[in-house]
Amino acid sequence: MAVSKELQGRKVDISEPPPAVQRQASRRPATRSATETFLIGYPSSSISGSQLPTNRQAFQYFLHLQSLPENTGNPKHQDLANETVEAIIPFWQMARIKTMTKYNAAQHFMTLHKKHRDLTRNKGRTGDPGGKRSAFVLELDSLFDIGASDAIQEIERNRLLSREKKDKDIRFYQDQKTERKAHMSGHDKIFESRSQQQAERAARLQQREEQDMNLSQNF
Repeated sequence: MAVSKELQGRKVDISEPPPAVQRQASRRPATRSATETFLIGYPSSSISGSQLPTNRQAFQYFLHLQSLPENTGNPKHQDLANETVEAIIPFWQMARIKTMTKYNAAQHFMTLHKKHRDLTRNKGRTGDPGGKRSAFVLELDSLFDIGASDAIQEIERNRLLSREKKDKDIRFYQDQKTERKAHMSGHDKIFESRSQQQAERAARLQQREEQDMNLSQNF
């Protein structure tokens, strides 16, 4: 039954908020903590960058797919894993590195997903017995490695590539699995760090400015 009271001679229904307030409440965005996933972070609607994607990037994109309206309720994780892999494969194609089959790549992701699910069951525990959480976080920030078992041999067999390009492709793959300092610019592989490149560009710019200044002083 609606509850009412007199307010300055007017009868006001206080059984529910006014329609304008209801609409505002329905549009109120969810808090960040509501969408953050234990150890993973927040969903990401895209995978970007000039390196081969990490496990974390794969997982964050998977979470985005899982949050879509058509996938809420009881989504098939295997299907979402397939979609995640499909979004990642173009990076490997750009790097000219052969990948495992899409099915095996999706299974590779599901193994990662199971590890996370097992850790989530104990997220309320204090401490990190056995260092499992810290080990998983390190794994998250490493390469989502879906390279084929003969990926390096496939590069060596590619007759369209020069010896130099073959060596760069192999070196790039090895870098992505370890230090992850190299990045791609198109099909080209760049092994200098961005900070090194920025420093070199700044030095070249300063050199040009000094040359221009010397020329202007000579005239």
